[in-house]
Amino acid sequence: MLKRIPLRQLRVGMYLAGIDCSWFRTPFLKHRFLVTSEKQIARLQRSNIQAVEIDSSKGLDVTSFPIEEEALHTIGLQTSVQAAAVPDAPRSLGPLGQELSMARELREKLVQLVKTVFDEIGHTGVVRPGLVNEAVQEIIIVTRTLSTHATFMAMSQGRQLDASFNNHSLTVCTLAMIIGQALGNDPMKLHDLATGALLHDIGFLQLSRRLFRTSPPFSNEELADVHHHPRLGAIEIEAQCGFSQTVRRIAAEHHVTLDGHGYPSETSADSIAKESRIVMIADRYDELLTGFGGLRPLSSHAAIQQLFQEGEFARLDHGLVSLFIKLIGIYPVYSFVELNTKERGMIIAINPAALHQPIIELTYDETGSPYRCPLTVDLAKQDRSPFRAIERVVDSELRESNRAA
Repeated sequence: MLKRIPLRQLRVGMYLAGIDCSWFRTPFLKHRFLVTSEKQIARLQRSNIQAVEIDSSKGLDVTSFPIEEEALHTIGLQTSVQAAAVPDAPRSLGPLGQELSMARELREKLVQLVKTVFDEIGHTGVVRPGLVNEAVQEIIIVTRTLSTHATFMAMSQGRQLDASFNNHSLTVCTLAMIIGQALGNDPMKLHDLATGALLHDIGFLQLSRRLFRTSPPFSNEELADVHHHPRLGAIEIEAQCGFSQTVRRIAAEHHVTLDGHGYPSETSADSIAKESRIVMIADRYDELLTGFGGLRPLSSHAAIQQLFQEGEFARLDHGLVSLFIKLIGIYPVYSFVELNTKERGMIIAINPAALHQPIIELTYDETGSPYRCPLTVDLAKQDRSPFRAIERVVDSELRESNRAA
């Protein structure tokens, strides 16, 4: 899709499809190419070009980057675009690093808001709609302000596998919002989805705190208690005025898998609301990643693979799982990977038509030494040797390399 944007919004990873002047007045022989470096943007700026066209079907869209800082003032979560570089990230991150740093800072503020909500519920036993709505509104605004990739990484991989109740609830809420926004849901539906996702595990607050641990497996007695939490949550929400039936259904249905093996058993898999199916995917992904609810934590790539398999076997909604993976990628943006060449780098953009072949900024060569100038490689468009492919995700190892560099 072609879109005209001011030159100041042009970013690495976008596909340039046109410039607002004749080709002989610009520094490039071609006006259609993938922007792979800040140097290309700087050359355009020196040519006094005011606007360009981008093709979002071949590269990143403007929605992949955060809007101006002023928008953050409206939600009381002001942060600085001059934030420090992302901890342990390659030095060449630039705008991407600032975006991820901003996303992580906002996540910490949202965690505190969510903690306030659940602390009150824990102390009073009452789910106050006004307080919940305030938190939900701020979560919605943050997910609209930040890019999908920054939101996803900050909410999932960015929290050191913190499987606390507050973090889990916030992550499920934001991941569900990513899917809901991609589906084009109207504001009312998005609000109900976000509210239900935030409160989906509220029934856990009536159970023993020992069930919040992440070391598996549960005893049969503990497992029976865990299976009771959707019913408890639905009853608690039903008892309060101010919540829609969609919110109650999400709490009741988010573990009723489509293959009929979920719980509670009296709920028919055929009648599950679409919002519940969305939350089920967000909830399952975070459980796989962090071990929340007694699972053994998986790597991000393994969690995505498991999610895909459960969609293939009709345990989860296959279409929604496919959409989720298309949005975040098989290898999400900001993931650190090692190639078959033993080079290492960071995913900076996803190729929608080839999710297993993203665009990578290589920062370390095959010997582990930093490149003087990072190499940007589009794995889907290789016309010379060596042919590069992702061999594995090496987040922790690359972080150690960055500390030593």
